[in-house]
Amino acid sequence: MVEPDLIVRSYRRSLCLSINKDGKLIVHAPKKLSLKEIYKYIEEKEKWIKTKQNEIQEKLKINVDVLSYKEFLFLGKKYKLVFLNGIKKIELGSSEIAIPNKIDKDQILQKIKQWYISNAKKILSERVEYFANLMQLDYASISLNNSKSKWGTCDSRRNIKLNFRLVMLPHKVIDYVIIHELSHIIEFNHSKNFYKIISTIMPSYKLQQKIIKEYDYVLRLFR
Repeated sequence: MVEPDLIVRSYRRSLCLSINKDGKLIVHAPKKLSLKEIYKYIEEKEKWIKTKQNEIQEKLKINVDVLSYKEFLFLGKKYKLVFLNGIKKIELGSSEIAIPNKIDKDQILQKIKQWYISNAKKILSERVEYFANLMQLDYASISLNNSKSKWGTCDSRRNIKLNFRLVMLPHKVIDYVIIHELSHIIEFNHSKNFYKIISTIMPSYKLQQKIIKEYDYVLRLFR
């Protein structure tokens, strides 16, 4: 039988199972529900649990080179890392990311992270500005964050925060996240009307929602 990795009890009325991006089974249960009832429910959902966990493990296996920093994602494409003499900064080639050979090997990942952040500042701010103009919206500010769980947020004061790792994803997925957060300026919820706003700008948003789930492993990078 599948064992839960974590049981979270609260004043909820029903049981809820979820599989996180690491493939761990999280159980959300009412405070007074017995362990016997929890395990019975897990047993009933065992097929679904194993299917989901297998899907996640397969995804991690396929992307093991990215997760081990042997390859690097940029705008949805994978690049090999190469070291070159005669260059002073990180450069993007057709199939490789070139690193100055003189960089201390212990600093490589930090330098690449800085490179991602630098690109994110330019690319994401330009796309936010583009869609804000298209949607005729005013936002207060835009900044980058290092969230391990979210691609973006928009607070009630119209401050937009975007995960710097977004620049690892394909263009359309990036645009979906930005449109999603800008739409919160109009509708601060996830109602039908909220998604209606998104669909007027990006009719294919449901496809992008599906695609972005395939990239949740990226949130494990550069912790």
